[in-house]
Amino acid sequence: MNIRPASDDCLWRAVTLPAAAQAVPDGRAWSRKIMKEWQLDEMTDVLQQLMSELVTNSIQHADTSCVRVLLTHAAGTLRLDVSDDDVIRLPVRAQAGVDDISGRGLAIVEALSDTWGVRVTVCAKTVWCEFSTWRG
Repeated sequence: MNIRPASDDCLWRAVTLPAAAQAVPDGRAWSRKIMKEWQLDEMTDVLQQLMSELVTNSIQHADTSCVRVLLTHAAGTLRLDVSDDDVIRLPVRAQAGVDDISGRGLAIVEALSDTWGVRVTVCAKTVWCEFSTWRG
């Protein structure tokens, strides 16, 4: 898990997590470490919440053995990609009721990120989100 700059202003890291409940805290710890390395400490809380929501969705709703996470930082934008092997079950932004204990994940992702979406290929589904890291 080394930082691999694609250019002078682009960093990326990737990790594969098992599709198990422990993936959520492991992903949060992993992202916290990267934010510190990239000197983006002020982004840690938002990134950890996004990581929690997207990894939880994959392990709870996808038929997959692992969850792949890619984090990139380039040109003032932080991007989180969470991929799994289930191309059949696509995420749906639910309308959770006041008393519902689940169903808010993608609404939270939408609220915390500047943009988000889903990309499906022949063998994988990726839910991604981006947000600005420009300070000012």
